[in-house]
Amino acid sequence: MHTLFNLVPRALQGIQVPPLWPYVREGLTRNIAQVISYYRNAPMAVKGNHILVKLIQTVNVPLSHNLERYYANVDAVSLNRATALKMTSSINPGRLFDGDFYGPGHDEIVVAHTEPFDFDRADRDWRNVTPVRVLRHPRSDLYLNLPNGHLTGTETGIVVIAINIPMLMVQYRAFRRDQDRITGGLDGEKSTMMFVHMYVLPNMIFSHIDQALFNRVLKLRSGEEVGQSIKRHPFALIDYTSKVDSCYGIVLENLTKTGKNFVGVLQSVPAVVKENMEQAMHVPDMAPTRQGMWGLAISRLPALDFVLTMAKDTPETRNQADLNLINRTFLGWSQERLFEGVMDPLVQQDVIEEIREIERKASPRAQLPSIPPSRSQEHVEQSGSAV
Repeated sequence: MHTLFNLVPRALQGIQVPPLWPYVREGLTRNIAQVISYYRNAPMAVKGNHILVKLIQTVNVPLSHNLERYYANVDAVSLNRATALKMTSSINPGRLFDGDFYGPGHDEIVVAHTEPFDFDRADRDWRNVTPVRVLRHPRSDLYLNLPNGHLTGTETGIVVIAINIPMLMVQYRAFRRDQDRITGGLDGEKSTMMFVHMYVLPNMIFSHIDQALFNRVLKLRSGEEVGQSIKRHPFALIDYTSKVDSCYGIVLENLTKTGKNFVGVLQSVPAVVKENMEQAMHVPDMAPTRQGMWGLAISRLPALDFVLTMAKDTPETRNQADLNLINRTFLGWSQERLFEGVMDPLVQQDVIEEIREIERKASPRAQLPSIPPSRSQEHVEQSGSAV
């Protein structure tokens, strides 16, 4: 699984960065900093039933423990607590959530994991850690709306969110200790709901923006109309969209002229927070079990489709090992009915169509068995209902 989606980096193949990109990247970085600074200082809160609030309240480990013991205890109970909340993980397939982060109309997969990290550093720099990462979302606008459960854009679709539970709890412990220092343990402490809105959600912008940029590349490549934000911040941001499109137009043109392997294709697309899209597409390091694989798989289908499209004119021998891996992996998913029973049949059909398109591009000469529809989908098709 991780071999497929965290492809092994290879030597850069003469990557050409558009001359304007450093200026664009610097400007978008300033926009990110402005958005995060505003929301960190705005005393707003999420609802008490937000999935992150429930998760924090469910991980009932005493904050008085020293940091090392606290981290170890949280790490030991994290996945069981995630299972109780029906999150996807290496021990539980979970379920789809309805717009907890991106608002109504979004089918959200929340993947819980315990990837190791430097907990001492996270404790010291707790304001800037990113325990909640966006692995996939449908937005292609660059307005940096906070993923706070409100519908803020014209695009809806599948979302995949990864939560490092021990990192989230280490951040929360540091936040609580900071509040105790400020208030002396008296009234006036900020609530858990405020902690989530002021620190956790704003820090999701770091991964949100690179995925939005990738979606924009996909739209530019296919000639589709990009999305728009329908909600504004109470402050002005400089609009860099035309300059981003100009840079990515150059990138796409270069990719059509020079053959790249799959990793080279992603490395050729510059990002903002990460250096390039190859780095931005990494998935969490978690046990590759069937229960959690479906969520990670869905998060990276657009990237697989993109590299196969852009490398179509590259000699097959350059990507043959990766093509073989994709074909073997998809065949395994087909045999295991990986996506059956974990999502709505209509959402599942959308995913299956994505996979069939990737199969076609990965195996232009060999006809592989396609991912079969679920039994519920077979019933829908046999009844004559439109899908």
